[in-house]
Amino acid sequence: MAAPFGMPVELLPSLYLVRVPLPHNPLRALNSYLILSKDRTTIVDVGFNHPACEEALDQALAALGRTWDSVEIVLTHSHPDHTGNLDRIYRDGMPVFANLHSFQEVENLQDMEARVFGPLLLKAATPHQSGLGFERGKPALHVSAELLPLKSQPAVTFLQEGDVLRAGPYAFEVLETPGHDPWHLCLYEPSRRILLAGDHVLERITPSIASWFPAYNALEEFLASLGKVSNLDVEQVLPGHGAMFGDLRGRALYLIGHHEERLQEIYDLVAEGHEDVVSISSHAKWRYDNWRSWPLDQKFFSMGETMAHLVYLVCEGKLKQTICGDEYRFELP
Repeated sequence: MAAPFGMPVELLPSLYLVRVPLPHNPLRALNSYLILSKDRTTIVDVGFNHPACEEALDQALAALGRTWDSVEIVLTHSHPDHTGNLDRIYRDGMPVFANLHSFQEVENLQDMEARVFGPLLLKAATPHQSGLGFERGKPALHVSAELLPLKSQPAVTFLQEGDVLRAGPYAFEVLETPGHDPWHLCLYEPSRRILLAGDHVLERITPSIASWFPAYNALEEFLASLGKVSNLDVEQVLPGHGAMFGDLRGRALYLIGHHEERLQEIYDLVAEGHEDVVSISSHAKWRYDNWRSWPLDQKFFSMGETMAHLVYLVCEGKLKQTICGDEYRFELP
């Protein structure tokens, strides 16, 4: 896992890990996986729309004696650290596979979400962040590349539960695993006992689970997706970030326990009288203190996670939610 960016490392026959840099991002790197067939190169996830990401994949293809003419792309989900580089590497006719009918779905969701998180961001902004403005109804703020949508919309071949994706000597079963992203999927190869997990299950990082809609229970979907993969016969998990690992069931159970603890914490904060998303987020326990001083994009992620847990508790009947205009209030029933 310490290989230089752009250097292919063979993990299994014809399956290579390529570390792609994620500049100015705490994750530091994306794990892209290249699978070689006789006349085709399958790349799973591609990085940001950034020259360093394009360069890393250029170097990897050259090192393997391949060219872009033979490449097909598989995307585990829609987030820009996995998809954004398409704006740089896409060629006419390049096959792109994902659990999406079209990237228009992603853009539509972002437009709708902005109507919820925009007012919340304005409320969460400190005085030096008060210059936040809006363009076409979306907050115009200086954010990390992780929030930037694709500029182009290449055609996508839809992958769904039960499909088999053949690449090199592998036949991957497609598993829909929504939660971290509504369109997330994993690729399971039962004969080789490997799981290309995207961001669904990571070795050390807890995947971000966010919801900006009162009716969308992202956390429930994530927990169900964890249950779905936890009993797979897997020897190695190949994640989107960090190191490979073997104990898939143990990691899934840890993540389920983590969210159970977080749900209790959020419930307790509401019981103490914290009624709105900004107040609850600012009083919750995070890795770093002094929430009010955080950059606005980090507040965005934290409030999305808080909302996901609140929506879960509302759906469970443990909290009551009131919506008035752009105000979201939570209280005990």
